Amino acid sequence: MTAVASMQCGKAPGPDGFSSEFFKKFSKELSPILLSVYEESSILGKLPETMRQAVISLIHKKGKSKLECNSYRPISLLNVDSKIFAKMLARRLESVVPLIVNEDQTGFIRNRYSFCNIRRLLNILHDPTPPDTPEVVLSLDAEKAFDRVEWDYLFYTLKKFGFGVKFVSWIRILYSCPVAAVRTNNNLSHFFNLERGTRQGCPLSPLLFSLVIEPLAAAVRNDALIKGVQRGDSVHKVSLYADDTLLYVSEPLQSLPRLLGLLEDFGKISGYKVNMQKSELIPINVLAQQNTLTSFPFKLSQDKFKYLGVWITKNYKHMYKANFIPLLDIIKQDLGQWSTLPLSLGGRINIIKMNVLPKFLYLFQCVPLFLTKTFFSFIDKLISSFIWNGKTARISKTILQRHREHGGFSLPNFQYYYWASNIRAMLYWRSHSCDFNWLKLEKMSCTFASLHSLLCSTLPLLQSLCKFSANPVVKHSFKIWAQFRRSFNLNDISVLAPIAHNHMFVPSIMDDCFTAWDANGLRTLKDMFVEGLFASFQQLKTAFRIHDSQFFRYLQLRSFMSTSFNYFPSCPPDSLLETILVMNTFSKVYNVINSHNVQPMAQTRRKWEEELETAISEDEWQSAINNIYSSSICLRHRVIQFKILHRLHWSKVRLAKIKRDIDPTCDRCETDPATLSHMFWSCSKLLSFWQCIFKFLSDALKVNIEPEPIIAIFGINLQSSNLNKKCKVVVAFATLIARRLILLNWKEKRAPPFKLWFIELLHHLTLEKIRYSIRGSASKFFCIWQPVLDQIKKVEPSLILKE
Repeated sequence: MTAVASMQCGKAPGPDGFSSEFFKKFSKELSPILLSVYEESSILGKLPETMRQAVISLIHKKGKSKLECNSYRPISLLNVDSKIFAKMLARRLESVVPLIVNEDQTGFIRNRYSFCNIRRLLNILHDPTPPDTPEVVLSLDAEKAFDRVEWDYLFYTLKKFGFGVKFVSWIRILYSCPVAAVRTNNNLSHFFNLERGTRQGCPLSPLLFSLVIEPLAAAVRNDALIKGVQRGDSVHKVSLYADDTLLYVSEPLQSLPRLLGLLEDFGKISGYKVNMQKSELIPINVLAQQNTLTSFPFKLSQDKFKYLGVWITKNYKHMYKANFIPLLDIIKQDLGQWSTLPLSLGGRINIIKMNVLPKFLYLFQCVPLFLTKTFFSFIDKLISSFIWNGKTARISKTILQRHREHGGFSLPNFQYYYWASNIRAMLYWRSHSCDFNWLKLEKMSCTFASLHSLLCSTLPLLQSLCKFSANPVVKHSFKIWAQFRRSFNLNDISVLAPIAHNHMFVPSIMDDCFTAWDANGLRTLKDMFVEGLFASFQQLKTAFRIHDSQFFRYLQLRSFMSTSFNYFPSCPPDSLLETILVMNTFSKVYNVINSHNVQPMAQTRRKWEEELETAISEDEWQSAINNIYSSSICLRHRVIQFKILHRLHWSKVRLAKIKRDIDPTCDRCETDPATLSHMFWSCSKLLSFWQCIFKFLSDALKVNIEPEPIIAIFGINLQSSNLNKKCKVVVAFATLIARRLILLNWKEKRAPPFKLWFIELLHHLTLEKIRYSIRGSASKFFCIWQPVLDQIKKVEPSLILKE
């Protein structure tokens, strides 16, 4: 059942048509049946026929000839019952793979990321190279790597890795007599046998491939005749992300022939084949450029090459021009095309979230490059023009960028995402246990102090950044960090600064005793406080096994901290800096940054209170904010409530302040000023409309609901009301439909009739039914809405028709 629950929803089903949602909905009933099927398959040695089937759909590759087979990308659809079986095996395997597959492989392995490969590559390329040793990087292009894996080799590899007979037998069952058919123009071919390759769409395939390719990586690492690239005490030879292989080679004239032979031998037993024409050879240093590399069957690239979707340039400064400029041009062109589409505000924001943000986010995570605020101002200008369709913005972007719980629409803040993406990598600088290759290189490049101490230091640095490190990756990363801290006025030293190797505390640079303290667990300045007060030497002796002879060092540290913290001897309170330094995911970092110092919408709330002549409590106001997204699944409905809450609609009172020739009087009642509260509630022509709605809801829910402006305008219930949760859902949705009708008749002389609201409610209840059905809880819909459905049957047709 755990495997069933972990299956992704929204995926296309296999040939039998049963989706993941189906298996999740009936997991209790189906799990015993599936278990018996799997047990029988174990005895027979193969799965049932339908569980071995796959349907292949072909997707044309953009810009390729439609007449050639290679121009189509095959997508296999497997039946979900077989994927559940594979998922059970994958869940067992994924906990073991990180222990047996070297950290050189980062693809599809828990807690390993593609940015590790790119960051390692950048560190190697831009670290000082040996003057007497030619060095090159070889990027291999594997030809249909997943589809060429020989099964005999796969099972032999599993055996050699020490997997038990029983587990291997389960893998054999998955790969016993699989068949596939090709769907072309809705016509299905005959099923044919598959004889090699890992199964596309199978949860187990990425993990199996990481095991299959590992012997090649191990052979390269262990071959003394293939010379790797040395940086410090470490030798770097291979870096992989699934089948994307990068090789670091020195002495290429001697190493590459040996490597070619190794690749050929490996291909004979595994099916692995390198596309020599697409593989690239890149000289790292001048000595390598002087070598005759054209004799090798690889494409020779001098200035730049593409790795994992990122252009890598020999000159670090050119990374911006190679990656960000083309992306800006593409986004500008896309937004220009999409701007003509009839999209709502919410739809346009979703396009930014789903189509624009991911493209930038990948670069932000992989390329540590300092970008000025001008860059982000340009992006904001493009996005603002797209969101408001070239018109003047009706609300500030800072409001739109707020999280939903703060009254925003979660429009991405690209500057914050840029900071969060880079900060996520920099937080590894604090780690004592992590030993990523790229992290070792960056720590090694900082000789005068630790990278950890740079993160926590005062700003600006007391010395030039170049004195700490010449590594451009480290320098650009720190400039990004400093840019973030200055923006939030976080210039003071952090209490999480390290004690040892701290450039601000000079004795720690020269005295190894502080390193011994670090090994005993006394690592940061915060560790010097016990229960909020600076610890005595006796307390530290007991807790961290410090010898009496080190009392003078204790005094040195106390003196340093007394001058560094205004709160001394008390522990300073945590700031945004300390909050971020203990995080481990960029999404958490982004949320903290985006939520920091968010000002309540006091002015908007006060304007509503003035117009309604009633106080709105904090809880009621927060409920109104939450109702924007909870009252309906329809995005357009959410936009309506968002605009109402933020007072974005043009009332005649507001227009009269802009143009003197406009009469601020309401067109409906022709007596009172047309403020927003008047247009939605207090207009005399709306009295009958709202009274009928509130009476209908009271009769349906068997609760007396008095007409109140807070309910009518925001869809929330007063704290004094006795409505239960189900009733509140009904009231929120029903009043939202009413507000929508008022907006549709905004300039009309007559108020919308009750009959129109009644018809619209029936129509939009279909949306609510879909909402609950998608969640697999259609029964909950009837539990909430059955009283309303019953009341609808009781309404006299004459009451509707007479209006």
